[in-house]
Amino acid sequence: MNETHTVVCSSCGVVNASDRSVCSGCGSPLVTVDHLPSSQTPSVKQSKSRAGQLPQWIKALLVVFGLFVVVVIVMEVQQMPSGAVQRNQPAAASEEHNHSDPTIISQISAMETQVTADPKNAGLTLQFANLLHDAKFYPRAVEMYKKYLVLVPDNYDACVDLGICYYETGDLAQAVKEIESVVRKQPKHQMAMFNLGVIQLSAQNLAESNRWLKRCIEIDPQSTAGLRAQQILQQHQ
Repeated sequence: MNETHTVVCSSCGVVNASDRSVCSGCGSPLVTVDHLPSSQTPSVKQSKSRAGQLPQWIKALLVVFGLFVVVVIVMEVQQMPSGAVQRNQPAAASEEHNHSDPTIISQISAMETQVTADPKNAGLTLQFANLLHDAKFYPRAVEMYKKYLVLVPDNYDACVDLGICYYETGDLAQAVKEIESVVRKQPKHQMAMFNLGVIQLSAQNLAESNRWLKRCIEIDPQSTAGLRAQQILQQHQ
């Protein structure tokens, strides 16, 4: 049996004739050696597979695995509790804002200028804090709510909103501390109780979550917060 003299490119795996000095596939310099007979020489298709293309069975396996992961994620999301109340709107889903939205950025910039020029203006400071909250700039919203509460310390709704911002930044301990202080000062603040129930649920403190949600329902079972609290209790008891 006659042997076929070929050169396999060490860079891309393409088989070249022995008289070539550079690879016909990638142009890399070739070193001429005697290879196995053509029947045992890797085909061009195999060489391309080694150069970066996966075999079909692996691709099919990856597709199936990807679909499985998507299904698992969707199921987990559906079982997650609703987030903390956003500015006294317990039943409304919070709108997703794009931080690159030029309109929102322009509004924030303009209002920041006003607050900087008039830092003792409590109404303007609260308006700016609420804008940052709604735009989901939670760390900055925390700063502005704290500045506002120095000016108006007995605004318990703002205290709850501050607690929600702490929760959204991942500081659950500070969120609980802030909102519990509201309940101590105003024992019938239903929104504070609802938010404490949601926050404790997100921390997997089920007993504590149920306690706050039940207290929320006792205040007014027919309010939006009361109805939402009942729904959450039914889902997680």
